[in-house]
This record gives sequence, structure tokens and C-alpha cells, in this order.
Amino acid sequence: MTTQSMDALLASVRRPVLALLVLPLTYAACGNLTAGGLAEADVYVSGDHEPPAPAPSPSYAPVPLGASPLLADEADEAEGEVEIDFQIFLVTPSGRALRVGEEELRARVDLQGVTLDESVSNWPIQALRYTELRVVFTKIQAEVEGGLVINGLPVVGEVRVQLEDISLEVTRSVDLDVQEGQTVELVLDLNAPAWLTAVDPVTSTVDETVFASLMNVVVL
Repeated sequence: MTTQSMDALLASVRRPVLALLVLPLTYAACGNLTAGGLAEADVYVSGDHEPPAPAPSPSYAPVPLGASPLLADEADEAEGEVEIDFQIFLVTPSGRALRVGEEELRARVDLQGVTLDESVSNWPIQALRYTELRVVFTKIQAEVEGGLVINGLPVVGEVRVQLEDISLEVTRSVDLDVQEGQTVELVLDLNAPAWLTAVDPVTSTVDETVFASLMNVVVL
């Protein structure tokens, strides 16, 4: 066999081997490109994640000047649970709202934030910059077992945030520059002990504007 014939034979053997080596690398690179740009979001709900903010004095029954401190509205020791139905969205600087989780979620937590309800876990989101968190509530209801005192009188049982429409939209500014593969952890702090002090003891309802002003969002 001549030298040229030997070279031709070796070349014909190398071509399939090189093809087998190159093709998988090419497909892997394409797979990374198409799967890129995703991150994850974990959303938790707490009855009271941080110390409650002071609630406005109820307009229906103000505490008179000089009244005993024992008559002041109090919910620091409130016991029970609060349940919400909601949807949550992350909003980009351009105003594009991207839903996190299922169409509607439900969470039930202790009033005092003893437990964190993991409502959305490992949910895929796009790796983008977000400047707003939007929560749409369709139900906000507390079941108070004790510890809530309004004008010296205990309030127990069902307390609802009165929604003027079928839903209440609450927005909070955030500054999230989400990177690919990152896990973002968010807490919806309902701050229940704060808005419970604004309950009308006659109707057992709380004005939605009070709830909207006191709910917090915490980025872990």
C-alpha cells in the first residue's frame, strides 16, 4: 500500500469519529442558549413578619384624651389565623407584569407570624430587573380567638377586610435585578396585628385602605 493510500484510509476513519465528538457538543451549546434566562421565586406569607407599624385610630370611636391606657386599642397578643386568596405579579420597569405561581393562591397563617406559609416554591420566573411587586387580593379574613381589645372590649370571631370591589390591588416598590439561576425569596407580611386594631366592632370589618397601607413586602 502506498503512502497516499494509507493517508486516505486514515482520513476516512477519522471523519465519523470527529463527527460523533462534535455533534453532541453542538447540541449541548444550543440547549444552554434556549434554556437560559430563567430564575426561581419562593413566596412566603406571614401574619406578622416584623414588629407591627402603628395603626391609625379608628374614626368611629376615638379614644378620648386622658383615657386610661387600658382602653387603648390593642392587638399585640391577638391569637388566631388569617387567610388570604391572592395573585402575585413581578413588574418590570417598562410596566410588564409577570405572574408568579398559579392563577390564584391561598395562604393561611398565624396572626402573630409564628409560621410562614410557603405558597409558591421554586416557581420559574424570567431573569429580569423588577421594580414593583403587585398583589391582587380577593379575600382577606381573620379568625380571632382572643387578645384583640377595642376600646377596652374584647373582639373575637371573624374579622374581614371589606373589599369595595371584587379585589384589592396592592403595589410595593422593589429593586430586584434577578440573575439566571438565582432564587428570589419574598415575604408578604400581612402585618395583621396592626390593621386588626382598626376593626369596627359592630360590623367586624376593616377598611381596605388601612390594610393596603400596612401590608409589607420583605426581600430575604
